[in-house]
Amino acid sequence: MRASAVKTHQAQSLTQVALRQFRKHPLAVWGLRILLVLYTFALFAGFFTPYDPNYYELYPPKGHHPPTRIHFVDPETGRLSRPFVYATKRSIDPISLQPRYEEDPSQGKFYLRFFVRTPEQPYTILRVFRSDLRLFGVDPPGRIFLMGTDNFGRDLYSRLVYGGQVSLTIGILSALVSFVLGLVLGGIAGYFSGRPFALSLPLQAWRGRGLLLGPLSWAVWGGLAFGALYLAWAYYTLTGLGVLQILAALAALWFAYFLARTLPFRPLLLDPDNLIMRLVEIIAAIPTLFLLISLRAVFPTNVDPLFTFYLVVGLLGFIGWGGLARVVRGIVLSVREMDYVQAARALGASDARIIARHVLPATASYIIVSLSLTIPGFILGESGLSFLGLGVTEPYTSWGLLLQSAQQGGFASFVDRPWVLWPGFFIFVSIMAWNFVGDGLRDAFDPRRRQ
Repeated sequence: MRASAVKTHQAQSLTQVALRQFRKHPLAVWGLRILLVLYTFALFAGFFTPYDPNYYELYPPKGHHPPTRIHFVDPETGRLSRPFVYATKRSIDPISLQPRYEEDPSQGKFYLRFFVRTPEQPYTILRVFRSDLRLFGVDPPGRIFLMGTDNFGRDLYSRLVYGGQVSLTIGILSALVSFVLGLVLGGIAGYFSGRPFALSLPLQAWRGRGLLLGPLSWAVWGGLAFGALYLAWAYYTLTGLGVLQILAALAALWFAYFLARTLPFRPLLLDPDNLIMRLVEIIAAIPTLFLLISLRAVFPTNVDPLFTFYLVVGLLGFIGWGGLARVVRGIVLSVREMDYVQAARALGASDARIIARHVLPATASYIIVSLSLTIPGFILGESGLSFLGLGVTEPYTSWGLLLQSAQQGGFASFVDRPWVLWPGFFIFVSIMAWNFVGDGLRDAFDPRRRQ
């Protein structure tokens, strides 16, 4: 009996063992459940929300409407009833000058209905399937605002669910971009470390295959030298003569002199490891938020909102790949000396095949864990950019953009209308859930932590 149990335990794959260990982490399991709920709501946002995120009424105005109270007891009979809401009437508080809403039973009861059709407010799922079926709603002129409204009278619950589409999707897409860059560049840096390649060919190597590559490499480097001299001259003509202009001219002249002494006599060698790691150090030396704002400022703020979405994804992914590249480089440096890698090289396998089939798979467990721990940072990065007005723009919405709208209300957002702070709660919950899942995956893939 014991031998059979041992045999069954040994027959389990790494995925089965990791899944069994993951289930023993209660916080990770709950974090995964929360993420499943959040992403399900984001995927089917149109179905789970009663209104379009940009829908509002000019009259009667509903700006800063508090959450609608749902009644389950009929006040006339005192008995349980179908859930219903009352219409509200608006007035202005004479002291705070803030809008005040009171229930108006004289307009009747508006019963809560499920699986309602809203042909005037259709939506799409994944921009492919078109529908107008919504989970719940009330008959007009009644309105139901589960989390109140914003300053324009738009349903905050609907905007929160649609905002999750942007914030949660940007977190995953940016992580994928950064991980592709980190894996590829880190793998190249580790595998080709100590194996520099020639960027130019000297005169004596122009024979044969160098007859084309030699002049071409000289033309490229000569163009770079000429461009450096031209930039130094343009800098001087634009700003006049000064210390910085002299330093720029000396640097350009030294670069041209170095090329003139090197190109005819010996090749220019470049180690991919040095190039990639120096680039990582440059990116890491610049504060992340400052780098994000600087890169975003290169593009105009009035570009197409959809382009802004992809722009934010690219910017977040571009600045987040350095840490992964460092770790992948270290793993690849050790894996490339393993016997099975040396055997593949001896059998004539190409470098690309060895990297793709033998080296990078060795980083899989670390990649899975690191991916789950990186996504929360990108969600925060998008929220910060949108909060500063440099991220997603209308008509799209995100949790950071909703927080920016709440911040514009000043101290009144905390005192008179605290429901506008719901986006901060959802940012907190999603980040904590991803961190719990990351901790669980780290314990599941770490043999020293298995129980």
